[in-house]
Amino acid sequence: MPDDFIDPQLVQKLIYSFLCSFPYMILILYSFRGHWRFNKKVTFLIVFLCLSVYITLIAVKLLTRNSNDVIWNISSSVIYIGFIFFAIKEHIGKLVFTVLALTNLGDFNITCAKCIEGIFFREQALEGYNYTYLLMIVLVMTVVLPVIYLLIFKGISSTISDASYDIVNEEGKSIKHPWRYLWLIPAMFYVFWMHQSYWDGRGYLEKKLDPMNTVYLLVIDAGSILIYRTIIKTVDLFEKNLTLMAENNAISIQRLCYENLNTRLENMRKTRHDLRHHTALLKQIRKTGDLTALDELINMYSEQNYLDQPLLFCENETVNMVIAYYSELSYKNNISFSAKATIPEDIFVDKKDLAVIFGNILENATDACKEAEGERFIDLAATYKATSQGTHCLTLSLKNSYVTETTRNESGVFRSTKHEGDGIGIGSVQSITNKYGGACSFTPENGIFTVSVILYQ
Repeated sequence: MPDDFIDPQLVQKLIYSFLCSFPYMILILYSFRGHWRFNKKVTFLIVFLCLSVYITLIAVKLLTRNSNDVIWNISSSVIYIGFIFFAIKEHIGKLVFTVLALTNLGDFNITCAKCIEGIFFREQALEGYNYTYLLMIVLVMTVVLPVIYLLIFKGISSTISDASYDIVNEEGKSIKHPWRYLWLIPAMFYVFWMHQSYWDGRGYLEKKLDPMNTVYLLVIDAGSILIYRTIIKTVDLFEKNLTLMAENNAISIQRLCYENLNTRLENMRKTRHDLRHHTALLKQIRKTGDLTALDELINMYSEQNYLDQPLLFCENETVNMVIAYYSELSYKNNISFSAKATIPEDIFVDKKDLAVIFGNILENATDACKEAEGERFIDLAATYKATSQGTHCLTLSLKNSYVTETTRNESGVFRSTKHEGDGIGIGSVQSITNKYGGACSFTPENGIFTVSVILYQ
């Protein structure tokens, strides 16, 4: 085997490519832990495959001495960016923000490393890729990457699901998450970098070896890090507000259910208290034969017959309260109500999410039935069961009669029949459904509106 079969420059370039990719992949995975699309084994297999393809492309480029750097750079960038979008389940705007921010800061790492190499190892620095350069990259990354994590990516992972980014407020107006446009800020810094790196008339290596250029880039990156940190903190507050809005929605539904339950209990106590008086009245009616008084007594009990509506529909307290409330409301509005629910108390779905889902679909169903003439009905079926993967899922199916035709906007979202704008209930149900990696459908057909929801653990 010839001595020059293994080109030192090839080895150094491959190590350089590894240092410019693998540490950032690990940083991203750690920052977005809990938001991976796949389990650990599959995720790290993806890392290995992407890294292997990336290194192989670099090796083929060097071995074939292909001079078309643009194609190879685009190919390697596609692999790197594809990995982020494929492995991480987050809002697309946040992922674009991450890619651009890391690209800018990664460029600074290699520029700073080359500048330091030029100060201490001038001759080696002029050669391009060598082991002194690689050593400087390792030293710079050892210092810079923890700073990048602590000041930018710590806390970037959402406290809410990516599907909950777009919600509707109390007026039915859609609230768009700021990640839709915040990625433009690192994009602006990326343009600064491109101009400084390629469009100022000096050679690429010459600019890297210029300490003043490195200081200039350091000032830019220091400012960008401050801005990025401010963005992360601001978005965190925004997401906490979204969570509070969802909790307030759930609390309002639960409050209605509690008030209804208290009313029923109070009426029951009053009925029991009045029972002995009514018994005495019945005895008097029997003696006098006054059928008018008897009719009045019968009508009074008929009006209070809703107290006979069942109070227990399932073991889950939150779901049971919501169903019981709308069962009574349906009875008062002459709506045939049927509910079959097998949901235990301890399940993976948060209580406020349960209240929002069941409360919204039953509220919409009740409002739709109130407008219908003729047969009015609501049929609800909900089941909590195990899946073949050893986890659990919650399925929900509801059918109700309706008369007012529903319409959708240009995005396919149902418009509200009670106010201008999009429907609040359906938007909330869709957000929570996506939060649990599930699916939902809303189908109006032949006077029957069908809602299907499934949530996964």
